[in-house]
Amino acid sequence: MSQSAARFSSAPRSGWLWVPGLYLAEGLPAALVTTVTLVMFSHLNVPAEKSLFWTGLYALPWMLRPLWVPFIDRIGTPRTWVIVLQLLMGGLFAAAGAAAAMGAWFGALSCCFFAAAFASATHDAAADGFYIIALDASDQAKFSGIRSALYKAGTVLGQGGLAMAAGALAKFLSPGTAWGSVYAAAGMVMVLLGVYNLFLMPRPEQQEHPREAFKGKLSLLNFFAPYKETVMSPGFLKALAFLLLFRLAESQLRVAVPFLLASRDAGGMGLSVGEQGFLYGTCGSLALIGGGILSGWAVSRHGMKRWLLPMAIAINVPDLVYVFLAFFRPEALWITGSCIFIEQLGYGFGFTLQTLCMVALARNRKGNETSCFALFTALSLLGVMLPGSIAGYLLKIPALLFPAADALFSYRVFFIWVILCTIPSFAVTFLMKKELCTAFPAPSEK
Repeated sequence: MSQSAARFSSAPRSGWLWVPGLYLAEGLPAALVTTVTLVMFSHLNVPAEKSLFWTGLYALPWMLRPLWVPFIDRIGTPRTWVIVLQLLMGGLFAAAGAAAAMGAWFGALSCCFFAAAFASATHDAAADGFYIIALDASDQAKFSGIRSALYKAGTVLGQGGLAMAAGALAKFLSPGTAWGSVYAAAGMVMVLLGVYNLFLMPRPEQQEHPREAFKGKLSLLNFFAPYKETVMSPGFLKALAFLLLFRLAESQLRVAVPFLLASRDAGGMGLSVGEQGFLYGTCGSLALIGGGILSGWAVSRHGMKRWLLPMAIAINVPDLVYVFLAFFRPEALWITGSCIFIEQLGYGFGFTLQTLCMVALARNRKGNETSCFALFTALSLLGVMLPGSIAGYLLKIPALLFPAADALFSYRVFFIWVILCTIPSFAVTFLMKKELCTAFPAPSEK
């Protein structure tokens, strides 16, 4: 292992033993809060603009977490934070399940989801910091696709399996009881993942005690010093543009969920919750996982220089499938499923580019990797949250401009708009080309 990796208090464990479990526990809560809730509200006939706005707002803690994440670098260890927060999230999802079963909607449910979002956002920062500390640069690239894939496996379990389960249960139970049972089961899964990671995650020796340098002088200046250094560092503005704009088009495809679930009379594809869960939440997410694994392997094998443009193309160009669906509206499920598969495969392949960019930016922030990675992640989520939250209102603009237009016309115009939003993504990718290619060279160039 290279010098950039941490020393361990016992024999270091292979990343294959703990990286999958760690990132499954990171991906599942995020899916349950920001994605599965969108499916649930759509199932309960909540207006699209309202459900998109509130589920987008649930992502606010991921954007704000740099305000408290430095505690992870100062108090305790990332490993301890990870385990405790996984168990806490299990309890919060069980509480959300009880609230849903009792018929409580936006009030009690939103409290549970916001609390789970704060816990999940903090957990993600601790997990990412642990990943950077415990693995060397070679393994960081090697497992980048795996971590992205397992993160998205949470979407398979959540938006796929759990959404399908809710659709099946709703045939026999009330919608609230069906979704309550699903969230209670999700809470149990989080508790089991917490126990698994307790025994399988290694113990980096350098992370076993709080930083001596900050004892007795934990002032605001010290607390936010890593952020100041990062913001003032050369090249930050380029990195900021990349983090805010790389996923501009993809972030607005949250509209795909209500589009797929809306009846054909309302301009949608008319899928049932079960069909949407299978095609988008399961098949699509498996395609996304495959794309993530493939891109991680490709970069570790051939370097970033060869795969930079293919990854940028992969995350943007397949968005055209929704233009096809909106204009031709095929009734055959296999055609709709194939379109979703193609788009998600490309998303999985291209998303690794953003992940590796953040890893490269945080890699050399010795002692502050967790805080800096949290800052970069927050900025990238800001670039996703803002367009995603207003996407439902953007969808209504065509109808406001053309009162005679129907919902189908609005979907068609919106998905064409998404394609236009891919242009900034390509621009910022080439803006960061030098930094990314230098950070992840081909093995022959090392």
